Amino acid sequence: MTMSDVMDDRESPAYPSQQVTEGAERGIRLTEQQQRARRARSIAIALALGAFVVVIFLVTIVKLGSNVLTRPM
Repeated sequence: MTMSDVMDDRESPAYPSQQVTEGAERGIRLTEQQQRARRARSIAIALALGAFVVVIFLVTIVKLGSNVLTRPM
């Protein structure tokens, strides 16, 4: 028995509900409600990340103060 024979024997999925028939699309299909929830979470994460970047930028500017424009040449 070769390694490829062993691999061929283990092709069946661990869960019977994950069995795929010939020509069927593989993967998980989300419902419309799940897709809306995912999109809402993605938008919330993007807005939070944008707000974090703005806060870091403002803190940096405040800490540097007016010395940002005063540079020796």
